[in-house]
Amino acid sequence: MMQENTGLSLRGNKLATNPARVDFEIFLEASQNIYNPTDNPDGAFPLNVAENHLTASIIKDQLTSIIQQKNVPDWVLGYTDLLGHPDVRIQVARFMEQHLCKCPISHETIGLSAGASAIIEVSSFILANPGDVVVIPAPSYPMYTNDLGLKSGMIRYDLQTHYDLHEIGSKAPVNIELLDKTWDELKAAGKCFKVLLITSPDNPTGCMYAERELRKLAEWCMQHKVHMIVNEIYGLSLIDTEGALHKMNYSDEGTYTSFAKIMHVANSDYLHLWYAFSKDFAMSGLRVGVVHSLNKAFIKGYGNANVPHLVSNITQWMIGELLKDDDFIEQYIIENKIRLNQSYQLVIKTLNKLEVPYIPSRGSFFIWADFSKYLQENTDQSEEQLWLDIYKNTGVLLTPGIGFQHQKNGLFRIVFTAVSFTHLEVAMNRMSDYLLGRKISIKNS
Repeated sequence: MMQENTGLSLRGNKLATNPARVDFEIFLEASQNIYNPTDNPDGAFPLNVAENHLTASIIKDQLTSIIQQKNVPDWVLGYTDLLGHPDVRIQVARFMEQHLCKCPISHETIGLSAGASAIIEVSSFILANPGDVVVIPAPSYPMYTNDLGLKSGMIRYDLQTHYDLHEIGSKAPVNIELLDKTWDELKAAGKCFKVLLITSPDNPTGCMYAERELRKLAEWCMQHKVHMIVNEIYGLSLIDTEGALHKMNYSDEGTYTSFAKIMHVANSDYLHLWYAFSKDFAMSGLRVGVVHSLNKAFIKGYGNANVPHLVSNITQWMIGELLKDDDFIEQYIIENKIRLNQSYQLVIKTLNKLEVPYIPSRGSFFIWADFSKYLQENTDQSEEQLWLDIYKNTGVLLTPGIGFQHQKNGLFRIVFTAVSFTHLEVAMNRMSDYLLGRKISIKNS
């Protein structure tokens, strides 16, 4: 059938006919039907989008207090620096030094854009030519495809590091041998391996790269003139791996270390870091992303490309004021981890009860779990049907494995921060009851 002439470009037609992510339409449906024990007891639990509702009320109260008690400065109503207002970038750099990176950070090495997606898009536009390849360990965040390639023309290469979850456990999966193999493969195909993208803690696995692992990868990238970017958007959302409930799940892979420490020592043009306040600080709607790079030409070019992606000045001002309150920031980080770990433990108890394999998370909002034993067939269609069956019968909406570019069917991402702890208890009970019944049904069929 001939496609109707819409007058759009080829990419415009593609965007008009292909959803940004396969679960977004159902997410919007579930979001209009949220569970409430009194008003909507049959409602939904959207556990598929990475939002932090555990501490959102704390942030809301603090921002409300800032707006009510402080005067908005004159600069908010005018144009400002293309990388973000210098005073705000100073506060962001100070926050990163003290809490995230634990090493010197100059505000001159920082740029602010309207959310993590904008940071990713502008960075790829500056770093890559059309057709250049970004290598990402699979499974990985589905929206990286559009964020990295839509404007720059970069090609996503999903590096398969394992098939079954037990092959990696909680260890970070990328190593030098895999990079050498990928380099040779892409070179033989006439393609340019331009960027290695690591997310630590990872989405969706919750894996985390130790300092020695990051250093090895950075040395390889500098040697091969490949840009290495580490996305630390979940850098303050860490799991207590010493907890009695799940200590046995973790081998000694070291504690969390920011990539900024390695950047500080290496002082290389090929190393970069991304962050945003969307996740750790429950502010996905405010759209504040951060890029940190010691490459002066990159930062200069970034500012010039950043004009359509600037963070609104009122948002910049609120973030700057929020970060000035050291006592609040310190207490918030502690409280966020307490609530995060409480919800994480609830979900893994459910998975253990169901005997569903999962990767023990070291950080982030996710558990990456293998529900393949519930599949009727080992196909994409069967995975999609299981995903829909769970939602229709329990109201629990997970993120389907389709889009994460992992080879195995039947894997799903559970966002355990997407609803309150009490609502998560109901969601896990409903999912557990349904799957236990489904398991019996399959055995008897």
